[in-house]
Amino acid sequence: MNIIARAAIYLYDGSAASPVFPEKPDKPADETAAYLSAIADKLMTSDTSRATRVAPGSAQEALLRRFGSTPFAEAADALMRGMDESMQALEIPREGFDMAIFSFDRENDPHLCVVQLPYRRAMMHRIDTQDERLITQIQPQGCVLPAAGSKAFSGFVVNLSTGDIRLRDTAVLTNVGNRMLFGEALFAMEKTRSTKEAVQAVGELIAQAAPPEMTEQELRPALKRAMAMSIEEKGVIDVQDVAQEVFRSDPEREAIIEAVSRQMQEEAVAPVIPVEDKRVMTQLSKLKIRTDNGISISLPRALADDENSFAVVHNDDGTLSIIIGRVQTLKTE
Repeated sequence: MNIIARAAIYLYDGSAASPVFPEKPDKPADETAAYLSAIADKLMTSDTSRATRVAPGSAQEALLRRFGSTPFAEAADALMRGMDESMQALEIPREGFDMAIFSFDRENDPHLCVVQLPYRRAMMHRIDTQDERLITQIQPQGCVLPAAGSKAFSGFVVNLSTGDIRLRDTAVLTNVGNRMLFGEALFAMEKTRSTKEAVQAVGELIAQAAPPEMTEQELRPALKRAMAMSIEEKGVIDVQDVAQEVFRSDPEREAIIEAVSRQMQEEAVAPVIPVEDKRVMTQLSKLKIRTDNGISISLPRALADDENSFAVVHNDDGTLSIIIGRVQTLKTE
């Protein structure tokens, strides 16, 4: 179903006519709408995207608010021209990409998506007619847009009712050094972490609070198990619950939990982390083991927690043995 209400595509292809601004943004064709919808979904669910907001009272906030009070074409043109002026002022190269701005409704709230689509090079076939003969050619094309599921594009989706933004950014070189394209160069957005970064930050602060005798081989699986349990029970990663689970058998548990709380405040780690990306949940639900002699094992968390199905044995000579039990069939690939 075509859910895109209006779309405007701005071309920065390096031609003499570039940049090309559309005169009349309109409802896109079904194929284009499906492509744009998939991009918006990717921006909203990627583990490398983050929740943020535009600085209150900023010029960019005023530009985004215009989409609720003025016609789409006028608001999109003003937003794009504002971004284009910033690109010129910061000397960001204005070629090699398309910029798409489109609106849609989700859960009864109006949303706006702004995304940069960098070109990639590809070989294309072409058919020409010469002297009533068909000529087939293969030639390079430098304006091919990335797939909707690729990591090439960056942009954001803003809920126009709440102002909440989901941002997936990229660094660009400006005349004042490297800046994040949407979060710093073109807009003033709050500093926040992506889901992937937040999960890493939680792991780091819990590792810092862990007692010296707790090895990494013990800590990592316990941490992933605790995060997976928190997601299963609450749908989020509750850092306090995770710490309680990881250190539940330690006699100094309460002191460790307090240390984790202090580090959360010092490093501005949110106490509760929403997990929307399926990849993060999949990673936390599996245990991966690599040995020094080249063995790699990946198994479900429930199986790894079952001592009758999986166990690591410490041998008298200092080596380790891995036991996988209750196997009914074995397939060699």
